[in-house]
Amino acid sequence: MTVTQAPGAAWAFACWFALGLAVLPPAALAQQRAADGASIAFDIAAQPLDAALAAYTQATGMAVLVTSRLTAGRQGSAVRGRLAPREALRLLLAGTGLQARYASASAFTLVESAASAPAPRAAGAAPSPAAVTRYAGVLQNTVTRALCQWTGAQFGRYRASLQLWIGRNGVVRQARVLSGTGDARRDEALAGVLSGLIMDAPPPADLPQPVTIVLAPRPDPRTDCRLAGAAG
Repeated sequence: MTVTQAPGAAWAFACWFALGLAVLPPAALAQQRAADGASIAFDIAAQPLDAALAAYTQATGMAVLVTSRLTAGRQGSAVRGRLAPREALRLLLAGTGLQARYASASAFTLVESAASAPAPRAAGAAPSPAAVTRYAGVLQNTVTRALCQWTGAQFGRYRASLQLWIGRNGVVRQARVLSGTGDARRDEALAGVLSGLIMDAPPPADLPQPVTIVLAPRPDPRTDCRLAGAAG
């Protein structure tokens, strides 16, 4: 996935998650397995890091929010076989100069390793990794609930990516479809549903905009909706 930088923004952010799971608290089966350290079957090919992260989150149900500056030009390593989620992520990130920083058992962000990190920036710096990762959970839970209530039985059966501009009060000021579901009318309606959506919490004050989210098909959408507090 290519994330374009918004005019005037220091960085763009991308949020990848297998949409449909409540992150806070982790309750879905995949997330519980991740929290317990139980092994999961992985079949992720070597590919650009943003695509590899999308595949990883779909397999684990975990959420990640990272700057596009960190993923640009980096390659994720192949991960195959039954592995604990944290070990799989370590293998996926091998050679990238990045490491995971966990905000909870089911949410993380990426930071540059000490050996490759540049000197601190005086201005335009990103929010703290913990704050960014916590907000990935807020995004995941709020958007899941809204889409479950909107599409009902169709939730979790389509793929799309969108950009969201979120105001300081937590209200989505604008939603734009980047990659559609294959149905133009549904794409328009999807953007309409997310525009004006009130997040469960406002974003970190220094979170660059827009945020890019990827909606991925889910194996058990009804359970995901129930866990997010919506009928599915």
